[in-house]
Amino acid sequence: MSVNPDPRPALTRRFWLHSALLTGACVAAYAGIRMIPVEPCEFLHYGDFMTADGVIEECGYEETNFFDMDALRFPIIARVTPLSDPEVGVETPMKLTLFSMQGRPVREADVAVSHTERVHALIVDPSLDDYQHIHPAAEGPAGHYTFMFTPRRAGEHHVYLDFILLTTNRRALVSTTFDVPGAETAGPGSPLSGHYEEDGLVYTLGSENGPLRAGEDGVIRLRVAPADTKRVKFEPVMGSFAHLVAFQRGRHGFAHLHPRNPFLRDHDPLDPDLSFAIHLDQPGTYRVWAQVKINGRERIVPFDLEVSS
Repeated sequence: MSVNPDPRPALTRRFWLHSALLTGACVAAYAGIRMIPVEPCEFLHYGDFMTADGVIEECGYEETNFFDMDALRFPIIARVTPLSDPEVGVETPMKLTLFSMQGRPVREADVAVSHTERVHALIVDPSLDDYQHIHPAAEGPAGHYTFMFTPRRAGEHHVYLDFILLTTNRRALVSTTFDVPGAETAGPGSPLSGHYEEDGLVYTLGSENGPLRAGEDGVIRLRVAPADTKRVKFEPVMGSFAHLVAFQRGRHGFAHLHPRNPFLRDHDPLDPDLSFAIHLDQPGTYRVWAQVKINGRERIVPFDLEVSS
């Protein structure tokens, strides 16, 4: 009587062969994706990279859009509380708390380094005439941060928080408000243009491809030139030669923009390419603040940018 051979060894060999082939295909696909030259970070703008200072920076999704904070709902609750009575022109200690909706604190160790800092606080007053970019530091119990703030206007200040959670490698955008007592400036301040002069420097900001239109991708460029024969030398600010932040008149949200090519090594500090991709869904006037460091001094200068329908 013949005996059928045991089929299990053959099945085991087939299983391991298929597993090896599948693993090899996945490794090859991953290596191919890692080689795609998408910047400033990895494929689909997620991942991390090593800075020249040896710091690992995380990256979120494309930073080209305006974010309507009335529509976005991130599962994080932020509160900003003055630790003394705020006064216009007086430096005030402030407390920021970050907790998940389940009550879990967002610790400093939970937040990635992005653009050389962990938490970016973008603070704007009711008139849009005062904008400050501050980096709260962890202090006290888990989920608690502190920073110093000197208000230049009274009224309700909006705080837009921009950071990346290590658990998701995704950008978290959260907003809150706090009040500065006093007579609030009525409505937006004086209209500006795409031209600004200060301290012997001429700043211009404008579209590269005709008028900006709502709902369409655009490119804007920042240029800085001396009003005299002095040399203009850019220095890094938060790991880049320039940063732009845009606010809408109603302060419903913001856009936080960085140069299309953020790598310092690719630019001449005497003439960097400061072009920014931008996508704005709503027409209107946007107050744009450019943050740069030139000739050893950090500067934040304002423009108004028109977006047609």
